[in-house]
Amino acid sequence: MAQEARHDTHYARPEDVEEFVRILESFERGELSAADFRAYRLTRGVYGQRQTDVQMIRVKFPGGIMSAKALRVSADVSDEYTAWKKGHVTTRQNIQFHNVKLSDASAAMARFADAGVTTVEACGNTVRNITACPFAGVSPTEPFDVTPYFQATVRLCLRAPWANDLPRKFKVAFEGCTHEDHAQTAINDVGLRAKIKDGVRGFEVFVAGGLSTSPRPGYRLHDFIPADEILGRIEAIVRMFGLLGNRKNKARARLKYVMKKLKPEGFVAAYEAEVEKIRAAGRLVQAIELPPEESAPPANPAAMATPKAAEDDSDYRAWLRCVDPQKQSGFATVTVKLHRGDVTSDQFRALADIVETFSDGTLRTGNRQNLMIRWVRTAALPHLYVALQEIGLADAGANTIHDIVSCPGADTCNLAVTSSMGLASHLTRFLKKPGASADSVELTRELDIKISGCPNSCGQHHVAAIGFHGTVRHIGGGKQVPEYQLHLGGGFDEDGVRFGKHIVKIPAQRAGEALLALLDLYRDDREEGEEPRAFFSRVNKADVIAALGDIVLKSDFSNIRDEDLKDLGKDSAFAVAIGDGECAA
Repeated sequence: MAQEARHDTHYARPEDVEEFVRILESFERGELSAADFRAYRLTRGVYGQRQTDVQMIRVKFPGGIMSAKALRVSADVSDEYTAWKKGHVTTRQNIQFHNVKLSDASAAMARFADAGVTTVEACGNTVRNITACPFAGVSPTEPFDVTPYFQATVRLCLRAPWANDLPRKFKVAFEGCTHEDHAQTAINDVGLRAKIKDGVRGFEVFVAGGLSTSPRPGYRLHDFIPADEILGRIEAIVRMFGLLGNRKNKARARLKYVMKKLKPEGFVAAYEAEVEKIRAAGRLVQAIELPPEESAPPANPAAMATPKAAEDDSDYRAWLRCVDPQKQSGFATVTVKLHRGDVTSDQFRALADIVETFSDGTLRTGNRQNLMIRWVRTAALPHLYVALQEIGLADAGANTIHDIVSCPGADTCNLAVTSSMGLASHLTRFLKKPGASADSVELTRELDIKISGCPNSCGQHHVAAIGFHGTVRHIGGGKQVPEYQLHLGGGFDEDGVRFGKHIVKIPAQRAGEALLALLDLYRDDREEGEEPRAFFSRVNKADVIAALGDIVLKSDFSNIRDEDLKDLGKDSAFAVAIGDGECAA
């Protein structure tokens, strides 16, 4: 069954591309200032890079839904317009394409528009890509499928004047699962969790959560609101932010600072004032049309005709850890682990064929920078494994300590200090090293590691069991050491979010040693039955530093090593180069 018949995901308009071409030509003729053009192109998903002659294009996939057609367009755009021949899955279910010439941006946009996909409001001071649990509609624990509700919210906000000229970015997330917050609602400006009360569908609503340099958990605004009020109430929150958000200081322009300034009582009063305006206009209650209950896609005989793994193949048996049973009997969702969130053009193209053969013609991205192939018949799993293996995407480590989340870092971002992607590869190598720590790695298999190249938490280091963010140490004589601030004990649970505690800074080149020392500390000092995340949330800072020992740089720099003066994956001496970032432009 074609994806378009299951969910309406067409958000593009040809006029958007035509408008971008007109505005770009106006800028090139000198009729539009650089500042005005920057503000415009950001709202169209075109973001400046560290390299001055190329751009990053961020493409929106609400709820992470990608059709086979969109996958093939992603392959073509990667091949034709990017130097790296790949795309990058973000922690907000977008796909980013780096090193695209500005002159090619409109052509790339047009390709995606033909597949119903837009870049409008992917960046800038807008309601950004609306995220959702990638298991929506197939989760055994969900009270109902949140897909039609987040899609209605997308259509409410997309191109709405009140939603695309905000003090700063605004993030919304929907979760349906009862026991896990896959959508990370607790760190969004608005987070909605599905509930049923007295037989009525609705949502628990959290507001003013966020990360960056000052993380704040979401505040429970409503224990329950009926589903037919969510559009009006989301609009009220966005409009309130537009009125009260800080337009003078972009560093203090998120909704969480409105909450901090007004306190919960003042925040709720301001919000209720906006709700009353919407109620008076007759828009508070808006019924959301629900599609017919999603049925299983028809069997594709081609799937069973492909090569398959032997049932006793140890690698295949390990890979089955990446498989989650759906609530629909006989079907499963497979999580495809990506290294650093990257997908090559060849993999995009092959994935399009795979989802048409084994699934419903779609996949979903997740905020751990992976892909979920849903509606796979359990009998076809050994065949799917071989198909993924042939394109290098059958790694068994999805959603484990080996599945490291990383922002692009200093390889492309002006605000980044260090090469976070370099650290992701470095840690991956250390985790695979044979030796004394191998048992520690296996004991901590369920932990997560997240990396940001600066304190701004694009890699979500604050909410990882083990988090790193890039920084720099000046040691005199013009020499600089790239380092990472270590965070421990962050994560999500049914009650919300815990932010990791700051521990110590570690030279980038020693991060792998530090990681193994941390895992050994858990192995040796854990209490009976204590889970790894709970241990790292509890462990004393002094005990961690003692366990790290000489891995930590001494205050007199007497234990400095020559390699400490280079960032990971780089040959030349490190020199921090922070430019004019556009996150708050």
